[in-house]
Amino acid sequence: MRSSAKLTYPGVARALKLTSAPPRSPEAEEHIEGLRILQEVAQLLRARRMRRGALDFDLPEARIVLDEETGAPVSIERRAEDPGVKKAYQIIEELMLLANELVAQHLTTHGVPAVYRVHGPPDEEKLEKLAEACKSLGVALNIDDAKDPKKLSALLKKVARLPQAKVINMLLLRSMKQAAYDIANIGHFGLASSTYLHFTSPIRRYPDILVHRAVRALLRKERIDRSTSFIEDLRTSATLASGREREIMEIEREVVDLYRALYMRTHIGDQLEGTVTGLVGSGVYVQLDSPFVDVLVKLEALGPDDYELDDSGLRIVGRRSGEAISLGDRMLVEIEDVAVLRRTVYGRRIALLRDEEGERTRPREPRRTQRKVKGAVKQATTKATKGSRTKEKPRTERKTKRR
Repeated sequence: MRSSAKLTYPGVARALKLTSAPPRSPEAEEHIEGLRILQEVAQLLRARRMRRGALDFDLPEARIVLDEETGAPVSIERRAEDPGVKKAYQIIEELMLLANELVAQHLTTHGVPAVYRVHGPPDEEKLEKLAEACKSLGVALNIDDAKDPKKLSALLKKVARLPQAKVINMLLLRSMKQAAYDIANIGHFGLASSTYLHFTSPIRRYPDILVHRAVRALLRKERIDRSTSFIEDLRTSATLASGREREIMEIEREVVDLYRALYMRTHIGDQLEGTVTGLVGSGVYVQLDSPFVDVLVKLEALGPDDYELDDSGLRIVGRRSGEAISLGDRMLVEIEDVAVLRRTVYGRRIALLRDEEGERTRPREPRRTQRKVKGAVKQATTKATKGSRTKEKPRTERKTKRR
């Protein structure tokens, strides 16, 4: 294969007039006619995929900026996405999804053993909790509808502009099973695809290499190995690949949490606004607007009451006052401590944020109080070096691009 040019997503987006922010790319503009055709094809493919019920999650990712000399984090915010550049990414994404589906269908038609990318439907128990959570947020969800990716996709579109959209996206994602590799093709629920595998990235994924070998054997009309021993080896490879993927995702999460903890050591005493995105037996997790950090507010730091997680697992309730803290609530918290080894930021509730009618407020610009003296920061830094590595994991969002 010979490439006539090296194009970038920002350069393509600028050439297609999807955005005016990135610098011009002469190479992209030289191939503008071909890019326009690809854009039109991608739009048709995406529309078809959405009509059949593919789920389109919209969850933020952290952008960590490090000091070039010290390597210390100097900024942690939501990754800003230029809508035009995002559309340029979608062009390639749609073409890759199409290639993966077509190769999967071709191998299946010829009965060639292969490693598929599978994603099963959500469990009934998780769907019941999801329906309860959505109800508490004022969104109706029928459990039977949740078993149909097309109806779930319609729900995501319906709530996209609501203040609760971010929390509902996270809840829905948590109710989903994790995609994995398997030699048994059970389809891909999230993509609403009956036959799917990974073919497009053999330089970084071993399952893709196995698929390429199968395609090569078929194209060269070589003997297709369908022996029991070969299929068992294929199954083992799929299982190992799934395990490695989960380990890598865990490492990525740990690294982000570590940088978040290091960064927040200088924010002891700040009062910041955020959204309740996780409830655990020890307290609530508040995802700050800015910086983009999860803060654990323990039960004893919620206020002068005995708070506990109710039986549904959807609310933290005060025994005496009956006050309920739910997913999606807005909260003003004060940063109290940071435990680096535990990769946890601790806060204290200052107030639940409500509008004049007592309803949940929409996200606003962060506000901060004057920081406490440096001695408090130094004391918190000393505390951060103590403690074990174990902690109660927050129910934070996972990346969704791992199709």
